[in-house]
Amino acid sequence: MTARLADLQDLFQDRLLTGRADISAHLTSGGPFLKVYDHAYEARLLEVMGEDFPAVHTLLGDDAFAEATAAYVRGHPSRARSVRWLGAGFADWLGRTAPWSRQSVVADMAAFEWGLGLAFDAPDAAALGVAALAAVPPEAWPVLTFDFHPALNTALLAHDVAPFQQAVAKDQDPEAAPEVIAGGPESWAFWRDGETCQVRYRALTADEAAGLALLRAAGDFQALCETLAQAGDGDDAALRAAGYLRGWVEAGWITGLSAPGLSWA
Repeated sequence: MTARLADLQDLFQDRLLTGRADISAHLTSGGPFLKVYDHAYEARLLEVMGEDFPAVHTLLGDDAFAEATAAYVRGHPSRARSVRWLGAGFADWLGRTAPWSRQSVVADMAAFEWGLGLAFDAPDAAALGVAALAAVPPEAWPVLTFDFHPALNTALLAHDVAPFQQAVAKDQDPEAAPEVIAGGPESWAFWRDGETCQVRYRALTADEAAGLALLRAAGDFQALCETLAQAGDGDDAALRAAGYLRGWVEAGWITGLSAPGLSWA
């Protein structure tokens, strides 16, 4: 019986993704040229990894990068309609898979490059201006929650990988390998500037990172103040919270404000 075209397409996809050879029974002589497609498909995926992680490529070198990406792709076949998301788990995989896990700087570099990529092609959204904060009535502030721009994302890094990555991005030879951050791992923020569309990044202080994570998880302004009070001088927690909030608004990180049961013009 002749298989339906849709069934053959499913079998062909299954062959590429899992290596199963069920489609061979439907092809002349078992499909002796199927390996051409196997090679082409994997080669394209490896090409995508190289495009997404050029600084990791430079850090590892050609052979080690090819070995790492091939192992990752075989263990993490593309599941999304777009290969844009192929490398989503690469940094985590590098951090827990030998021998690359013995060089934690490699996972940090992958996380940094992925954060830049997320900020670059995230959906757009209208950011709030500082005037929006001034319009919030006093009674709303304790329960005020915030919506954040989809381009904003963060990563915890133990190495200062930015100078190395920027050199690679400019087709320059990095001056030195990334150094360990002296004070311990830091949270870094990545976002896209609303006016220039350029991707920005910077390290966050420990209390700023904790406060930002709280608000992104639907915490309110009062909880932000309490978190900052626990992290430092409680007397100026509200002032520091307001300062961070203003900076985040000016950077274009916040797109909306709301307070349960309250509204204002």
